[in-house]
Amino acid sequence: MRAGAKKKLLVKKGLDKNEKEPIRSGPLNANALRKIEIAVKAQEGYTIWDRPGYLVRRLHQIHVAMFLDKVADGSMTPIQYGLLSILATRPNIDQFTIGEELGLDRANVAGILKRLESRKLISRIVDDENRRRKLCIATTKGIALVKQHEKAMKDCQTQLLNPLSGGERDVFMRLLSRLVEGNNESSRTSLRPNGEAFLPSKPNVPSKRSRKSNSSKSKA
Repeated sequence: MRAGAKKKLLVKKGLDKNEKEPIRSGPLNANALRKIEIAVKAQEGYTIWDRPGYLVRRLHQIHVAMFLDKVADGSMTPIQYGLLSILATRPNIDQFTIGEELGLDRANVAGILKRLESRKLISRIVDDENRRRKLCIATTKGIALVKQHEKAMKDCQTQLLNPLSGGERDVFMRLLSRLVEGNNESSRTSLRPNGEAFLPSKPNVPSKRSRKSNSSKSKA
């Protein structure tokens, strides 16, 4: 067949010049079906529902929506409440430590603290032993807010896990913790699991500045 005639035939059939005409055959045999099955399995991850990263992100979106619906009339995000609840039980943590122990970068920590401070929920003071460092303390108002919404916060966590049975919840939490810890160093900001912020509350020892202030008040 001449080249021109062949080209016209391919155009008529809707084929590119580099394509071959599809081969028509009878029913697929077992070997052909097996090859198709292998090819399909090789496509896992092609859809977003096969991607753990997408599912984790979607679950986080759902949790945030639940939290805003149930806690503090939507006036506080989960990370703001989490940070405030830690300061309520573990005062005198500096900004750098908060970021390191919660997996937040400095810019995010500074922004969150600024918003909490503007609402009189925390206060920040300069550390007498290192004046380049600021210590963060939950105010009376901040501690009261944490206690007021603690039940709603816990209900939110329970609602998130409601589709799972009791045994499944335990397994899910263990696996989730393993994934977070195992991939920790891959994050832009590493988390320090079980760090100082998660230790039992210690007595709040007044700084030199607060002792001087109390002393001057007593003299007055």
